[in-house]
Amino acid sequence: MSDIDDIKSRLNIVDVLGGYIRLEKAGTNWRANCPFHNEKSPSFMVSEDKQIWHCFGCQKGGDIFGFVMDIEGLDFKGALTLLADKAGVELKKTDPKQAAEKNRTLEILEMATKFYQAHLLQTAPGKKILEYLKDRGINDESIKDFRLGYAPNGWSNTMSFLMKKGFTVEEIAKTGLLVEKRDNSNNSKVQPLENAQASSRLNLGVASNFYDRFRDRIMFPIADSNDKVVGYSARVAPGGDESQAKYVNTPETEVYHKSKILYGISRAKNEIRLQKSALLVEGNMDVIAAHQAGLKNTVAVSGTALTQEHLNIIKRYADKIDMCFDMDNAGELATKKSIKLCFEKEVNVRVVQLPSGKDAADLAKNNPEILRESVEKARPAMEYFFDKVLSKYNKEKVEDKKIISEELLEMIGFLANEIEKSHWLKKLAAEIDIQENILTDMLKKASLRDRVVRTSQDLPQESKIFAPSGKIETLTKDLIGLMLVYSDVWKEMLDNEDLSFVPKDSLLSVMIQNGGGFHFSFDELTKNLESQSDRTAAEKIYFETRYKIGLDNSLEEIVLEKPLAEAKNRLQKIKYEINKSRLDKISKDLDAARKKSDALAVKFLGEEYTNINAEQAVLNKAIN
Repeated sequence: MSDIDDIKSRLNIVDVLGGYIRLEKAGTNWRANCPFHNEKSPSFMVSEDKQIWHCFGCQKGGDIFGFVMDIEGLDFKGALTLLADKAGVELKKTDPKQAAEKNRTLEILEMATKFYQAHLLQTAPGKKILEYLKDRGINDESIKDFRLGYAPNGWSNTMSFLMKKGFTVEEIAKTGLLVEKRDNSNNSKVQPLENAQASSRLNLGVASNFYDRFRDRIMFPIADSNDKVVGYSARVAPGGDESQAKYVNTPETEVYHKSKILYGISRAKNEIRLQKSALLVEGNMDVIAAHQAGLKNTVAVSGTALTQEHLNIIKRYADKIDMCFDMDNAGELATKKSIKLCFEKEVNVRVVQLPSGKDAADLAKNNPEILRESVEKARPAMEYFFDKVLSKYNKEKVEDKKIISEELLEMIGFLANEIEKSHWLKKLAAEIDIQENILTDMLKKASLRDRVVRTSQDLPQESKIFAPSGKIETLTKDLIGLMLVYSDVWKEMLDNEDLSFVPKDSLLSVMIQNGGGFHFSFDELTKNLESQSDRTAAEKIYFETRYKIGLDNSLEEIVLEKPLAEAKNRLQKIKYEINKSRLDKISKDLDAARKKSDALAVKFLGEEYTNINAEQAVLNKAIN
């Protein structure tokens, strides 16, 4: 039995959660006011039978580990240690093989970082990059301190170097440094060798299936809080191939998770603790430049939006964030979204306003004192939004009052602290001369709308990539839910239905590949899922398919008379929606072919269009 299973077998979810929140009985389940968002009527539900929890308001959910991670601001290892102590479980030592593989990955990344550093400092192309960095205001000390480097142009420089150091291609590929080629004949990845022994014999053959991910790029190593390099952010070199993405980041790996890493955290954490504040900027160059300007508490997110995990990292050292994003449209949107998350988690957040047209890196280079002054003059986020919105509209006009109230209530609604919420409601009422109770009612309606499921925001990005449209994503989630709740539906789908066209996410792929091995059981599935994100997604979908909130705010079980028919209906609708997308594309291709007078293409596309249309008629009849 694993440590996780041992802990779960000894602890009842009701007892664990009851130590943090007040639970009350609701039929066979339990309920409470959600501790993760503000609410007056309980929508936080706990299933003692399945040992999982779910909030129908903010859409959070999971098991005891997920709850403790969120409520305590811990990572999984911290939650495991805390719950093991509570359960009286002595944690087993880390699997030596797994630990060795992780150490090997970190060793490769360390070696690659030195390789990139050497190419920056000791080669002719690297000298040009050095000139560019210094022109941007980055000095030698920072280049050395942040371990900047240069990935040389060419398809296998990094791979060849690391292979000569004794690492296998498979080991290097696990770090995210390589890209696996695809077999164009069937558009699938080239199959890896069966075992390591064969790999060592045919290393050169395997190598031909891969190429360097980073080529002719400025390398910014990304380190964890212990200063171990776990990944890279790579900027296209000046004069390089501008048709490619400006920045390419390491993909998700065993050691690199972009939603849980902050660029610069290893160098900034002590200063964040001392100043009791973190300065959050947009990019790598901004972090380095800000550190040079004396703002050594500066960090940035890496290739993603601010997440709960990012906030948890910052909250280990401080409870205040100064946000310094560009003030263009994209920067404004990022600032707004990030501040909403801070409001929800009761993080004290301020907005740093830079002079128009300037970013942190430019100011740090040319006017570092102005950057420091701007940070010192940072304003509380809600004050910033009030002034910004009120300056755009005429609060004497009825139509503008409506716009002002909608924009500001959107932000006020995310405040978790009731005192703060009340304060800003009163201020808004006074500013636009509207009765406070009217604004309160508007806020309640807005909050109710926000209770619409936000699943697509909560699930990891890799589970969203497959979805051609939101409708298909929703239908696929419905199908997964029916398979999880009804084991006979799960079995029938795998035995007698074609699921090949259904867009696959990681959870559905596991269910298809291992359904029989899990005896088509939700409990067996969640017990054996290796991915925490897949486990959370499964628990969330199961809960939303199995239960609903009744009119008296009680938890009710959803009973379907014909769940198999419902599942087949979802399958048909998914096919129908996919065909709609195909027809739309074919229609556009037909127009293009006609304009080019390509008779052969017009004939082929026309026949394809007719065939799909005929299939749509059959599907439409079956669905309705």
